[in-house]
Amino acid sequence: MNGFVESLTRIVERLEAAQLDYMIVGSVASTIYGEPRLTRDIDLVLSLKLASAATFIAALPSHLYYVPPSEIVTQEIQRKGQFNLLDQIAAFKIDIIFCKSNPHSVAEFLRRRRLQILPTIEAWVAAPEDVIIKKLQYFVEGRSEKHLIDIRGIIANTELDHMYLKEWIQSLCLTDAWQAAQ
Repeated sequence: MNGFVESLTRIVERLEAAQLDYMIVGSVASTIYGEPRLTRDIDLVLSLKLASAATFIAALPSHLYYVPPSEIVTQEIQRKGQFNLLDQIAAFKIDIIFCKSNPHSVAEFLRRRRLQILPTIEAWVAAPEDVIIKKLQYFVEGRSEKHLIDIRGIIANTELDHMYLKEWIQSLCLTDAWQAAQ
């Protein structure tokens, strides 16, 4: 098993076993809905309360993962920030992002989908429209063409809720980026 598949399988199994609310986002999600491409990390959004910090940390034992000190983990949960894990076995980076409380982030998490992502793994994945919206935001921030390529792949391969997309694109002032993506 290659490092990516091994790492994705392991982190999903650990989060599921600990009954933690998560969703796959970023390039892994865009590959699920669009065109395959190489990725250097796995991006996960977790909806986690501070009371679940110990459960989260316990799900990631040090022989499997490098996890920042517990003070950093709790600080990032409180501020709804992020940090990196390192899968010690597969040597693969996993970005842990805590769900923000802004309207789109809340809607995005509520719309996540349960999908068969590998022959033996079912997981929670952000909806394709929300992957597009995040990719548009990343494009606006960094002007990286890879986000537009990912968006075009999703548009070509996945049925979309165009009304939902239109509402959030207008609300988040992403119209110019959306036009660039098409």
